[in-house]
Amino acid sequence: MSTPSTHLDPLIKTGNRIHQQTVNLMSASPNDKWGWRTCDSAMTLGELVNHFYLSETGLVDAILTGKFGGGQKPEPKATAEETVAAFNKAHDGLVAAISDLTPEQLAEEIAPFGEKYGMMSRKTLLHSMQEHEIHHRGQ
Repeated sequence: MSTPSTHLDPLIKTGNRIHQQTVNLMSASPNDKWGWRTCDSAMTLGELVNHFYLSETGLVDAILTGKFGGGQKPEPKATAEETVAAFNKAHDGLVAAISDLTPEQLAEEIAPFGEKYGMMSRKTLLHSMQEHEIHHRGQ
């Protein structure tokens, strides 16, 4: 007999898969190349690897509070290993935090980036977070 799934199981399963693919990429980032960038306007490799961790931390706060940038911004990490560890910890926190959200809370409209960017549901922000991670992985 299998355990009945919750309303979040598909989203968490997809998020965990995306996360692991990103961790694989981050882990392959050589620390001695963290200052390298593809062009003058691009983030360095170190900034990009940290961006996964830092943005997930901020977006989780936005999902829970309804506002991006309200929490304390963590410090960037100096190596791929440190960043992967922080990213894994942040992801585990994300899964734990959203697991308690009800379907009604997920459907609630919030303006995480202010009125200029409009309203969206918490569930839409979770999907956007996954798209954001995949986008930056492609860089």
